[in-house]
Formats: sequence, structure tokens, C-alpha cells
Amino acid sequence: MTTDGLKAELLSWFNQQMDLSSAQIDIVDGFVFMLKKIRAEHNQCFVRNDRLHNRFWKAHNRAFGYRIQTREDHEIAKQMQNFYWTVALQEEFLKVEHQQVQLTEKGHNYLQLTKEQQLEQILMHIWL
Repeated sequence: MTTDGLKAELLSWFNQQMDLSSAQIDIVDGFVFMLKKIRAEHNQCFVRNDRLHNRFWKAHNRAFGYRIQTREDHEIAKQMQNFYWTVALQEEFLKVEHQQVQLTEKGHNYLQLTKEQQLEQILMHIWL
């Protein structure tokens, strides 16, 4: 994320997607989903042009019921994907080799944290 406007737009989009009657925190649950899916399918998660393949993100969006219909929705979803990817690489939760991605020991440790601790760590990247 590069500008405050993009960060605000992404947070606004997350709020619109959330079911307020649910205990789900989309920003954390989506990030954890990404890491767990990579852990489970590391031999099938391919990186092209320094990003996960679009099929990976389509499954992510379906799992969370995101309503991505407009061009603006697509752009914001890409921001979310880039944000998740950047955080995971900066925190060294993922390792990319030969166009394949794997969860690191730090990534495994992150998955063991409480949801509140996970959220706090992610929010640090938004407010920087």
C-alpha cells in the first residue's frame, strides 16, 4: 500500500464486505486463509510476475463471499491481494522458490497466534 487514500479505500471495502452479525474479521481471516491454503497446497501455488495465480484469488473471494462485480471492486480486491502478499513477504511468512511458494516457520508461528494478535500484526502494516 502506498498512499493513505488507498489504505482508507481498502478498509472501507473490507467494512462493506463484512457481515456485522458474524465474529469473522475479514482482514485477518482472509490473510489466515491465504497462509493456510498455501500451507496445504504449496506444491500447487504458483507465482507469476511476483503474485499468486489468479485462480488462487478467485477461490479466496468465493470462500469469503466477496461481491466483486464492478471494475472498482476488482481494483480494490487487487489492493487486498497485494496487501496480503506484501505483508506475508515482509514478515517472512512465505518463501518463493522457482515460482512456487511455501509457508515458513514464521508463517506457521503466526497461525498459532490469537486472532487479536494476528489482527494487531496486520494493522501495523496499514498504519505505517
